[in-house]
Amino acid sequence: MKKIELIVTLQPQVLDTQGEALNRAVHELGHEEINDIRVGKVLYFDIDETDETKIDESVRRLSEKLFANTVIETYSYTILDEVAE
Repeated sequence: MKKIELIVTLQPQVLDTQGEALNRAVHELGHEEINDIRVGKVLYFDIDETDETKIDESVRRLSEKLFANTVIETYSYTILDEVAE
């Protein structure tokens, strides 16, 4: 069994209103060195599979049908480690 970290973010050309609001707030707090904040989501889940090709197929299928809106979002994932059973 493997643990997956899936990161979903808006595509670069899509306006990120949450990121812009945070950017303004950070600047109001005096941190002008921080810029271009983008907001996304991170999902963690276990998958009962060891074959990396099958893991890739499952993660991609679920990401494109459920976890991400691929019209405006991109996703990437990492296999973190083996999960002790």
